[in-house]
Amino acid sequence: MKSSFNVHFLKVLFISLTIALLSACTEIRKSEPAIYLIPEGYVGSLYIIFNAPNGQPPKYEGNSRVYDIPPSGVLVTQMDVNEGRIESNKLRFYYVNKIGDRTPITERITSTIHDTPENRKDKKIIIFGGGLGEVEPINNCQINDQSFVIGRKSDLLDNKNMFDIFDAIKLKNSDGKFFDNMCPDRKRASPAVYLIPENYKFTFYIVYNAPKGTPAKYENGVPVFQFHHQVC
Repeated sequence: MKSSFNVHFLKVLFISLTIALLSACTEIRKSEPAIYLIPEGYVGSLYIIFNAPNGQPPKYEGNSRVYDIPPSGVLVTQMDVNEGRIESNKLRFYYVNKIGDRTPITERITSTIHDTPENRKDKKIIIFGGGLGEVEPINNCQINDQSFVIGRKSDLLDNKNMFDIFDAIKLKNSDGKFFDNMCPDRKRASPAVYLIPENYKFTFYIVYNAPKGTPAKYENGVPVFQFHHQVC
């Protein structure tokens, strides 16, 4: 009798532990609600680049993140990635005019937009996409971003003002300083001078560490690579 009780107790204990573990493993992280403020009339790609020390400080309205998109369509923010599950009604999009009035944008599409006369005639402004991404545009510097596209269906079909994450980074990084605080340990390319014969239009190669190669040449401490028509 005692043995039977022990077996039953162990079974109950095992089932209880299993349920507890499954509950812990299936707990889904919820992301924060978010408000997207987009310049009125903007059409095209939208990017949010996260975890940038020199980006815009975090901004909230109540418990909702606020992403105030600039006219370039690229927001660089100090906030971290907003990962996790979220209900669609917790994401709110607005066109904002010059005096701050907000017009809600409620149409969202995640499926393919087909090039049909009906879609071409549709004048509603829609939000397309919204996925999170990771990219390493330069060595040892990974960028976390979120991207959308906004416009009429015809704008999306015609790729109006569409650009990729590399172009988005260039919009904010025209002076090359965007990564200075974001990736302090990144590898930077050394300066170099390349002397190429005039009118040469083909591929050229540099083969390093060749004992019988051209001796190293420098100008003010900068390596100089001088090519000839027979490139080697």
